[in-house]
Amino acid sequence: MIRSLRHYTLFALLTLLALSGCATLSPDFETPEVQVTSLEPLPNHHSGDLRFRIHLRVFNPNNTELALSGLFYTLKLAGHKVVTGTTNTLPVIPAYGQESIAVDASANLMGSFMAAAELIRLQGNTVPYELEAKLGLQTPFLPAIRVSKRGEIQLGQYQR
Repeated sequence: MIRSLRHYTLFALLTLLALSGCATLSPDFETPEVQVTSLEPLPNHHSGDLRFRIHLRVFNPNNTELALSGLFYTLKLAGHKVVTGTTNTLPVIPAYGQESIAVDASANLMGSFMAAAELIRLQGNTVPYELEAKLGLQTPFLPAIRVSKRGEIQLGQYQR
């Protein structure tokens, strides 16, 4: 009797968890949008690495908050992979809300040289970028969300 009561309780608990997960997996769940709002060069430290602060804005088009567990991102400038990084200190994005995120990253030296050469060749006021981001969620019921974004960053906005 006690054993069947335990099984019933376990089954009820798992069913409840599954149903709450189904609410998150609703067919009207929309993928959040990630935008690069700016790219800021940071002062070099003794390591000599090229460092950037990437400013992102995450938009949540859903009626439930988006609790993020982590972010893995790759940023290409002028078609060359320049920055890859991760962070696990992210805010909760409110339902139908947005939050700004700033992440510091060190540049890939070879990719930076290739991008710099391409920028010299282009001689423009903008830099084409591609951002690939993987947003980890704190809920085990949804897989990570993958986002791709392309655009242009204005040069000269952070001249010192």
